[in-house]
Amino acid sequence: MDALILTIFLLAPLAAVLIIMLLPAGQKNAIRGAAFISGLVMLASALYVYFNYDPTGPTWQLETQLPWIPTLHISYHVGVDGLSVPMVLLAGLLNLAAILASFGIKERVKEYFALLLLVEAGVAGSFVTLDLFFFILFYELASIPIYFLIGMWGSDGQQASRSWVTKREFSALKLILYLQLGGALILIGFFALYLFAPQAGLSTSTFDLIELSRAHFNLIPHFSSIVFPLLFIAFGIEAGLFPFHTWLPDGHSAAPTAVSMLLAGVLLKMGGYGMMRFAASLLPDGGKVWLPFFGAIAVVNILYGAWCALRQTDIKYIIAYSSVSHMGIVFLGIASQTLVGWTGALFQMFSHGIITGLLFALAGLIYEKTHTRNVTQHGGLAVKMPFLATCFILGGLASLGLPSMSGFVAEFLTFIGTYGVLRWLVVFSTFGLVLTALYILLTVKKVFFGPLNEKYAKDDYRNFWWERAHVGGLVAVTILFGIMPGLITAVVQESLSQIIRSFAGIVH
Repeated sequence: MDALILTIFLLAPLAAVLIIMLLPAGQKNAIRGAAFISGLVMLASALYVYFNYDPTGPTWQLETQLPWIPTLHISYHVGVDGLSVPMVLLAGLLNLAAILASFGIKERVKEYFALLLLVEAGVAGSFVTLDLFFFILFYELASIPIYFLIGMWGSDGQQASRSWVTKREFSALKLILYLQLGGALILIGFFALYLFAPQAGLSTSTFDLIELSRAHFNLIPHFSSIVFPLLFIAFGIEAGLFPFHTWLPDGHSAAPTAVSMLLAGVLLKMGGYGMMRFAASLLPDGGKVWLPFFGAIAVVNILYGAWCALRQTDIKYIIAYSSVSHMGIVFLGIASQTLVGWTGALFQMFSHGIITGLLFALAGLIYEKTHTRNVTQHGGLAVKMPFLATCFILGGLASLGLPSMSGFVAEFLTFIGTYGVLRWLVVFSTFGLVLTALYILLTVKKVFFGPLNEKYAKDDYRNFWWERAHVGGLVAVTILFGIMPGLITAVVQESLSQIIRSFAGIVH
């Protein structure tokens, strides 16, 4: 079972795609059921990985390796360590939540769920593959279907600046161009690692991550200082690194609810994961040179994203810009090159994935019931939507870092871990916490409190079971990991320690 569990985690959404394609388009409930079962299998697999991973055991666990193209040293190689286990759990939780959030889709249900499950398969593969070539395949599998999901099921909204394209088409095109640019840069960086591996002390060129982690790329003059920023920026494009973040708010504004949940919840985290797994871990010498610079950019992310969120009236734009700001905390933790800072960065990726998935799910439900995302046109909705109001307030408080919520633990660890090495960057970053509190509390006030808007007075806004299930479940996870942060920190400690030692020159 251990040898197959990650393959089951990968194949569950792909098997569901095959089943859905065989079902008649009119059998919408059967299609939803197939997607739902695949989500349950993925979550069960993720929980199995989490509970069976031994932080004190070997670095890589639950491995499976099968040759694919032996002459190029490419293989189907999957496994997990402490860095990937939280991401696997995050993917399992959000994939099921996104499927439940999609039960309200009524048009072209068959195509919608097939594309959504392809995204989920790509995300799952990206977090468990130990072969760089397969990572590229999974990256593309996660990215390309989003173009069609936004272009076909997204919000039409206001026309873009060019009359020949609608808002959703423009947003989908902008998103895919940015993600493909990032993918192209990742491919260049990976080929550089592959081609120069023999010069770094390996017997042959390889795409295998474990083999590459034993290479000494610092022996090649200027290699790390050139390839590290290339990979960091490449993954930064997907993670919303300033100034490559502009696809993110536009993409979210047009995306269906479930796609926004996956975009902010796990696709951004693929970028952060890539920064840690490939750029920093394989090229620590380049990281020592460049990470202070990227730490300064992280502060721009935190302050600029929070300020932009404060200026928005569209609830999805508010959450999207808050993601730009909160991903800055991830970049800052990575830049610290310390164990506590990296623990905070990884905790922030997990926490922010859950919180932002929750907030986008709530934004979608509010829009479905009020038919507007403009917070100035809401007002007093707590009376009509007490469940959604309660969950939104809890999600907002988690986002601004209320103690006992997961967001507080992530921010606290990141700032404490970074303060000793990048003191002034942390000082400036704390102003972002003030701005975050402002836009969260103002949004809650405008949407849920004050006089009830008269146009909502006569309607009865009831929630279906699947709405309560995925929203309530994400709230529970946010509180659970806020009260018991050791559920994450104990898992990641040893793996992150090994990476941090490479920055100190002990490994490389």
